[in-house]
Amino acid sequence: MAQKNYFLPTALQPATAVGYTVTNRAAATPGGVKFNNNIGVTYTKQTLASATRFIWNTFQQNTQSDRKNLASVKVFIYDMDGAAYTSNNEIHVNA
Repeated sequence: MAQKNYFLPTALQPATAVGYTVTNRAAATPGGVKFNNNIGVTYTKQTLASATRFIWNTFQQNTQSDRKNLASVKVFIYDMDGAAYTSNNEIHVNA
């Protein structure tokens, strides 16, 4: 079977090579259940991608060389003290 190549115009190609992962480590807690039912992984990833595009547009980071070299952003939902914190490419949120 011949390999098919598809061309996607530049304007329609994804603007990012950043990968987003979301892990709910508090799924059995009331806050973790609320996260799953009201927000969810899909919406969280969409929001991260939207925020990334917003930052790139706002600060006119139009090319890869203008942007921070970052392969992934990870979000973790925990049952922890405090509201949230970041560390490198990770976002830790209290359920």
